[in-house]
Amino acid sequence: MISQVLKSLFRTPILGGFLFMLMVSCGNQSVSDTVKKDILELVDTSGTSGLANPAILHYFDSLAAKGKFNGVALFSKIAELTELSEGFREKSKGDSLLLDDQFQLASLSKPITAFGLLYLVNEGKIELDNPVVSYLWDFPYPDITVRSLMNHTSGMGNYIYVTDSLWNDPDSFMSNKDMYNILRCEQVPTYYQPFKRFNYCNTNYALIPVLIEEVSGLTFSDFMRMNIFEPLGMLSTFYYDPAYVQEYDVLGHYPDGSTKKPFYLDAIIGDKSLYSSVHDLYKFYEEVKHPTLVSKSLLDQSMSIEAKTGSNSYYGLGWRIRPMDDSDTLIYHNGWWRGFRSYFWMSKNSDKVAIILTNSIRGGYLNQKEIWNLF
Repeated sequence: MISQVLKSLFRTPILGGFLFMLMVSCGNQSVSDTVKKDILELVDTSGTSGLANPAILHYFDSLAAKGKFNGVALFSKIAELTELSEGFREKSKGDSLLLDDQFQLASLSKPITAFGLLYLVNEGKIELDNPVVSYLWDFPYPDITVRSLMNHTSGMGNYIYVTDSLWNDPDSFMSNKDMYNILRCEQVPTYYQPFKRFNYCNTNYALIPVLIEEVSGLTFSDFMRMNIFEPLGMLSTFYYDPAYVQEYDVLGHYPDGSTKKPFYLDAIIGDKSLYSSVHDLYKFYEEVKHPTLVSKSLLDQSMSIEAKTGSNSYYGLGWRIRPMDDSDTLIYHNGWWRGFRSYFWMSKNSDKVAIILTNSIRGGYLNQKEIWNLF
């Protein structure tokens, strides 16, 4: 029993290191040889431990050698834990990436935004099937519901396609409230009537922070920090802030290796622009698997089919869904923005997750099926 508890504790790198030092330095004779062996195996995540997956390490080493992977990753399956980092924070400086580095999550921000909204649903402060206008009195589309934002059936157009012509100051950052004012004045065209079809659209998830701010009375960043990130111990997770634009360690890269510059849409959050690490995202994974902040029934609903997106692919409330051949279901979300790509894939039925964060788009998207079958 103690062995299993220690295995759980050592999944948290800082706590694991502290416990290991404490138990070794104290020479605690009550700790069995079996438990000590478990500790040593779990502390070693360098790729030499029997718990690490050599096929994954070889696969990503090979990609990196070809210039097709620059990033960090964490793979977990029951007792197997594999972590790796390849490449640089900023290629021109040659500063190596670290496992705890924070990356722009791009659209992987969306399921975390959805979780924040479900927190308010769980608190009884928002109803999924209420119209958005119930909470934002000047919202111009009375038939669009909260649920239709989350499952991308609202029919709204993508704000990103019109802001270049509407935003007159590309050297200043646009906020979610700026985006909402453009939407409120009906300057973003609608594509479809609500509920008619799935249409993946950043506007839905850029609007959710405005909704959460109205209901909670907090800024979206503060709401998520106080109610989600701090309770889960996600202390390396934060939203993009233009005031600190020069202080970001990990930068996105073009295929030629040059870095992406700050962009006026970077400060619109919810649909993107959340920064996090693989270890913090693993804490989020544990919360999704064993919820403490939101009811299990709500999380199950978020991972259930709401809309068909393509052949054998679906969307829930913030998650993409793909049934697999082995009677399991892959729950996942990917992201791309300004030289970053992110991947979060988990099994619905078992303890298996892949978290991959990259800061270069050279080499294209990673092969989900190929990597998933490695472990």
